[in-house]
Amino acid sequence: MTDDEALREQGMTDGPKKIGKFKLRPMTALSLSWLQRNNVFSDDTGDSMQKTAAFVFLHTEPKESIRSVVNNKSDFANAIDDWIDSNIRHHADLEPYTTEMSKCMEVYLASVTHAVNPSPDSPQSKN
Repeated sequence: MTDDEALREQGMTDGPKKIGKFKLRPMTALSLSWLQRNNVFSDDTGDSMQKTAAFVFLHTEPKESIRSVVNNKSDFANAIDDWIDSNIRHHADLEPYTTEMSKCMEVYLASVTHAVNPSPDSPQSKN
């Protein structure tokens, strides 16, 4: 199996994982949509703590709590600030989640791509 195929498989079968003190749900189309609609990855804000905290918030909090704020940027930003205030003592507490966020994005995006170098003996993917 090539690296591309391994990433694709992981992205299609990933489950929740314990990182630090939180159990994160896997990235999905919905959670990626929530991140995008709130411009979490925009370089305009320059707030890496807010970006990472938004990722963790969206992958740990009950979906009802998320849905109540995710469609209003101001409410969403305030919810993230409240989450940081309640869960993070020092900015270094977010470091493992920054790494996990990058990894989740890579795995999720790989899961929807075609393998560049498929294994010669593997059946052709239908993706």
